[in-house]
Amino acid sequence: MGRDTNDIPVRRPAGSGVGGLIRLPGRATGWQTDQILRQTAHMPQLSVGRPDKSVLRVLLVEDEPGDAKLVEFALRMSSAPSFVVTHVTSLASAVSHMRDGSEVDVILLDLSLPDSAGIATVSRMQAAAPRTPIVIMTGMDDPRFASHALEAGAQDYLIKSDDPERTVGRAIRYAITRMTGQLERQALLESIAEQQRRLVEEVTVARAMQFDLLPRPERVDPRLAELGIEVESFFEPSSGIGGDLWGCLDCGAGRMSFYSFDFTGHGIGAALNVFRLHALISDHWDPKLSPGFMLEMLGLALRGLLGRGQFATMFLCTVDCERGVVEWASAGAPAPIILDGDGFRFLDASGVPLGLSKAPEYRDHSEPFPPGASLLIYSDAITDSPTPDGDIFGEAGLTGLVGDMLARSGEMRVEHLIDGLYQRVRTPVEDDLTAICIRRLEG
Repeated sequence: MGRDTNDIPVRRPAGSGVGGLIRLPGRATGWQTDQILRQTAHMPQLSVGRPDKSVLRVLLVEDEPGDAKLVEFALRMSSAPSFVVTHVTSLASAVSHMRDGSEVDVILLDLSLPDSAGIATVSRMQAAAPRTPIVIMTGMDDPRFASHALEAGAQDYLIKSDDPERTVGRAIRYAITRMTGQLERQALLESIAEQQRRLVEEVTVARAMQFDLLPRPERVDPRLAELGIEVESFFEPSSGIGGDLWGCLDCGAGRMSFYSFDFTGHGIGAALNVFRLHALISDHWDPKLSPGFMLEMLGLALRGLLGRGQFATMFLCTVDCERGVVEWASAGAPAPIILDGDGFRFLDASGVPLGLSKAPEYRDHSEPFPPGASLLIYSDAITDSPTPDGDIFGEAGLTGLVGDMLARSGEMRVEHLIDGLYQRVRTPVEDDLTAICIRRLEG
């Protein structure tokens, strides 16, 4: 510090938290040093102990004895809080002091030491004491230099002056407050990051569990082959997990049932409802019951489990290969498309969504479903998606898409359906997307 200039005022940069001019003693003149030495001669040697909450522990890193005495005297004049000062004369001694585990509340750091000079001094000290506030002491009246020092890790800086009693204690308190705020913000950010990491892990696990609810090919394919049925599907929640699901249930003999449902909302809340309804289907399923009666049972059971404003649309059908028909009921689901030798058409899918009615009733329907016929079941993400022009894709867009596919290949393929959809609507699709095509094989 002995190489710095004398008594240079500097205006603190904007945002520093302390207004006005801040000064710190410059190199003590001969009479100043003599005066300070006489005034402090009767005082006991400052030492480091374990002070109480009203005491701040200061590590003073200064190689000029006169400057060090001026700072020590200024701190001794403070009544609240009081300061306990440990004085070292080199950066190496300061680093060693911190690594020894000594408790320090703030570091007063000269930037002109025998073993270090300039901004690098701040960086090296900050590396040794990353959680301890640093106040640098300098005689340079240069705002850019001060800004570089703060960027390097200092919490505050002081210009040498002849008014240490007013400025040193205040700078120390401000530096401690600023460091406390930084540590609290860092802890908050770390907490948020940890919560986000845990949320990602939980969503990943929930997503895997939701996909595990889907029919497994190794389990259902042999039975589907026996019945002469082929099933294609696409399933993609919009936010990792969501409110859609589809499945199939073996009814025995020549019959197989299929369902698809879609809960309001997205994310974890919707996914929890998916697990609820899947469990209810497993508990209440009876292949002897008609699709309409099954929906009534599920609607009653689900009503008491859902929160206000929550509901699910659902389509349930049974393919009877022996009779060559498909029987179905709908709880407000998007109207499926049936394709046969006469072209394709939408089925009646009217009905109140599950969970909204105290006494739900659902109508059973039946259509011929011979070999070669196909049934497309899908979620409203397809019809509700906006086009690049801002219009809703709707049933008209789906009709055009299916018509184009049939004109090109003569058959419905889910892969081609999804590719064509992505070419016609805005992507990414902002809803859970499900599509299932059930096809009776010929021969």
